[in-house]
Amino acid sequence: EGHELASHTWFHSDFEEKHLKESKDRLEELFSTKVTGLRMPRMMPVSKNAVEDAGYAYNSSVNPTFLPGRYNNLKVSRTFFKEGKVTQIPASVSPIFRIPLFWLSFHNFPLGLYKKIASDAFKKDRYLNIYFHPWEFAEIKDEAFKLPGFTVKNSGQDMVMRFDALVSWLKNNNHTFGTFQEFQKQIES
Repeated sequence: EGHELASHTWFHSDFEEKHLKESKDRLEELFSTKVTGLRMPRMMPVSKNAVEDAGYAYNSSVNPTFLPGRYNNLKVSRTFFKEGKVTQIPASVSPIFRIPLFWLSFHNFPLGLYKKIASDAFKKDRYLNIYFHPWEFAEIKDEAFKLPGFTVKNSGQDMVMRFDALVSWLKNNNHTFGTFQEFQKQIES
């Protein structure tokens, strides 16, 4: 359907560098497709040499922002760059103050504000790299899950409606969608 399969490694909390190649190889075997990309769980730092040695063409594991206790990547480029043979494709952030356009801001900012930040980032960078998790589209507000309110706000059906509104807005503004593999071919030509 035009989607691309990329690696998220084996485990969300337990990582060893050997998992980079193991997960890539297993995904290729299971789905009979070439896996060229990586997104680390929680966008954890990963050795650029290990990513290259595992055979990835791109890594989208950098959130170029500052979030206390999570990221301190203000010195990292906001836009794509090459490290060795690997293209680094950071997640999109606003040009000013580096406000991340990640899933938490999508859930918690008014949709109009999120669109404004996305528009500013697109005007400056000429692309957006935003991401969401499948579980965000599920009804996870049940107290049995014990998730903080800021993670479940606008989840489930509310997320479906917000996401549809975002996609419609992007399409109405003549933005196109593509895979990272297509993006990488564009920037390399």
